[in-house]
Amino acid sequence: MLAARLARQSPAPVDIFLFDRNRAFGRGVAYATEIDRHLLNVPAASMSAHVEEPAHFLGWLRGKGREVEDGAFLPRGLYGNYLRDILGRSPDVSTISADVQGLQVGDGGVALSLSDGRGLDVDRAILCLGNFPPASPVDEHIDETCVDHYVADPWHSGRLSEVTPDDTVVLIGTSLTMVDVVLELVAKGHRGRLVAVSRRGLLPAAHRKAQPARSPFSLDHLPNDMANLVHVLRTAAEEEKRRGGDWRTVVDSLRPHTQALWRRLPIAERRRFMRHVRPYWEVHRHRLAPQVAEELAALRRDGRLEIVAGRVREIVARPNGVRVSIARRRSAAREVVDSGWVVNCSGPALDYSRIDDPLLVSLFADGLVRPGPLRLGLDVDDDYRLIDRMGIASPQLFALGPMIRGVLWETTAVPDIRRQCDALAKFLAAS
Repeated sequence: MLAARLARQSPAPVDIFLFDRNRAFGRGVAYATEIDRHLLNVPAASMSAHVEEPAHFLGWLRGKGREVEDGAFLPRGLYGNYLRDILGRSPDVSTISADVQGLQVGDGGVALSLSDGRGLDVDRAILCLGNFPPASPVDEHIDETCVDHYVADPWHSGRLSEVTPDDTVVLIGTSLTMVDVVLELVAKGHRGRLVAVSRRGLLPAAHRKAQPARSPFSLDHLPNDMANLVHVLRTAAEEEKRRGGDWRTVVDSLRPHTQALWRRLPIAERRRFMRHVRPYWEVHRHRLAPQVAEELAALRRDGRLEIVAGRVREIVARPNGVRVSIARRRSAAREVVDSGWVVNCSGPALDYSRIDDPLLVSLFADGLVRPGPLRLGLDVDDDYRLIDRMGIASPQLFALGPMIRGVLWETTAVPDIRRQCDALAKFLAAS
């Protein structure tokens, strides 16, 4: 999205290089899926890649002979085709089937070291690495002999294809990653037992057709502490319900203010949000397409999917699988599940200083970056310039998207990333 935006915004011809060893150009992990059950969790009308053309995605669909309603939730793979098509129409963009594994910054620009052994000199480098694989939440509880039945990364390993239709599967996490894994297994004919475990056992809520909130929030009147902020939201949701409305309109009406509010919050309050509020915010904010929510509900009614509030305490080997010990929330008793597989669905790793990625390791070792607030992603300034170990913003290195979650928090959905791409493209064009 950013590459196409840069090509469109630049006042003069510019060479843009896009790197991806897996050749998922324009797709990434989220939109490379070929499973039609994997749906966007944002309505089609809000998925344009261009700020100034809000109906661009809808127009692209209609140009392909697909008439869809504005509120339709479409397959993510279809959106990947859209992004790839936009990229293909950008003549200034060159795609290179390699990863950047290191870089050196000098007065004349940035020297890139590629995974295929080549080097390339550029004026500026922008990190758009998306989400990284999840950190393992069970390393201290898993026997080394269980690794053949433990899927540490459900997105890149291809190991879900090894799950047989009747296998029992334990999924660690109950958020969007778990939903995707369940849908993939079902799409491939799985009919066995699925047990999803998280501390609170919360599932993402479903979208509904909702009208805009009747009394949108004013940033100036929102409190700067979690206790009062949660109280304001709950009160507004109750009032909306009394009027015949829905809590979703309250959550959505806060969206225009979330990034400014996050940046305004003291670090102690951000930390309090992460510890106490985040799980509840995310299931209300990042909602499921209605048809996905209904499919999950049907699986639960049929007894095929069980949601457990608790923790995985032990994973040991057994013949043809593993034995998983689960401590249910607020219970001293432990439940034992004999399972064929355990899948880590705990969500993307957030502390980038602990991620074993060659480029990140190099950047931290050379002092070119520092962790974002609360050790979430990387730190950037208001113009998305990466901030180094000494607190100095780089004129040559930039980052956006999920990588700057600590700075902006709400930075994973297309509407948020679209605005970032537009702002950064304008900044680079002007400079």
